[in-house]
Amino acid sequence: MNRFGPSGIPLSCKGRTLLDGINDVHKLGLTAMEVQFLRMNVRTSPIDAEEEAGIKARDVEGKFIIGVNRGAEYMNIFMEDLERELKPGDMIHFLKGGVADEFYRFSKIGRISNEIDIKLTLHTPYYMNFTDTKGDLVDKSILAFKYSTLMASELGADMVVTHAGLMEEGVTADDVSDNVINNMRELRNWTNEHFQDGPCIGLETQAGTDVFGSLDDIINVCKNVSGTQPVLNLANIKARGQYPLEEAEDFHEVFEMCKNITGDDYYINFSGIEKRRNEYRFTPIKRGDLRFEPFAEHLVECDDNFTIISTSPLKEHDAMYMRVIFERNYTKELGKELRRRQKDE
Repeated sequence: MNRFGPSGIPLSCKGRTLLDGINDVHKLGLTAMEVQFLRMNVRTSPIDAEEEAGIKARDVEGKFIIGVNRGAEYMNIFMEDLERELKPGDMIHFLKGGVADEFYRFSKIGRISNEIDIKLTLHTPYYMNFTDTKGDLVDKSILAFKYSTLMASELGADMVVTHAGLMEEGVTADDVSDNVINNMRELRNWTNEHFQDGPCIGLETQAGTDVFGSLDDIINVCKNVSGTQPVLNLANIKARGQYPLEEAEDFHEVFEMCKNITGDDYYINFSGIEKRRNEYRFTPIKRGDLRFEPFAEHLVECDDNFTIISTSPLKEHDAMYMRVIFERNYTKELGKELRRRQKDE
């Protein structure tokens, strides 16, 4: 089965909540959505005695509570705090802003998504860095990943998508790869400890020589860490220049490289991409250098399952465009097959 959907709440969605977005995705005939957890703003305050006393931490509206009365030690996930009933005078530490504001109804959103057959995944903030073994940014990235995993679990999402981070100056490529592998193992072990059938870790391919994220980099990490899977951002792979992605055969080559890891279930980010001066940027598919038509040919030719997320600036519009092109090619190929059978008979 092939699924198509946007990265984030659709642009055309009149409401700006996650629940509004999922309902709109369904109305548009799409079947996937990558939830964007882009900001991690941590705040501390006393509870509202009138509004929040007597309520479980997980049910407080507009706040993703990550700790209660923890003082300076709040910078961690405390799973038991979600079930804690708040009392007057409690101090709470919480995430505020973006999808975190809707944490109190994530379970409901997950049930609705399942009922209307919308596959959910969740993307961590973009500043993640796992290419080092220590430092404030690594510590912050580990916390952001844990919060993301908890949110994904509440939603019933089956993958947490993340970037690996920047290449470290003065550190060899092999050492950087080892650091990423060790950090991913730590997070995989943490996920397995806290969640039964929790989300897998999706490592996204990246463009640019200053970041860790070539296709070969990502495949190497995923081969060495169980519970991880390549997230094939085809625009970024195209920008790297190693794989041309011009013909259906080019896409086949890329997916065959990942087959031993992914099996027959691939997760794809797709958009147009163009070079302006010395920088690459995502564009609407029709404007970019990466064409969808040859990829659609590959989709029709193979029996694998693909979840294809539009990371184009046009979000759901390009997700629907890809679905239409795929269905047109599929129908055309099906017609050819029927005519061949009729001729043989």
